[in-house]
Amino acid sequence: MIKIWGKLVNKERVVKSKTIEVDEKTTTFFDMLKTLCESLNISTPVLLNKHVYDFNMFNQTIFKASDFVEPINFDKFILEHLH
Repeated sequence: MIKIWGKLVNKERVVKSKTIEVDEKTTTFFDMLKTLCESLNISTPVLLNKHVYDFNMFNQTIFKASDFVEPINFDKFILEHLH
């Protein structure tokens, strides 16, 4: 099990966050992202190879407004792997 922290950031301030635990052996990255977005009540952003690469290399990835199809009311959505 791994812990993932999702943060909605607006003007460099965390406005909402949620931590979830997922089984990395049975859960795909997209499923984890979708679960976290549903719990934060936001639309699921477009997942690019860059996001998966950044998460694997740096234990963090950032989704910006351009990664969302629908309008958002925050500047960025950050996923962070908690150790």
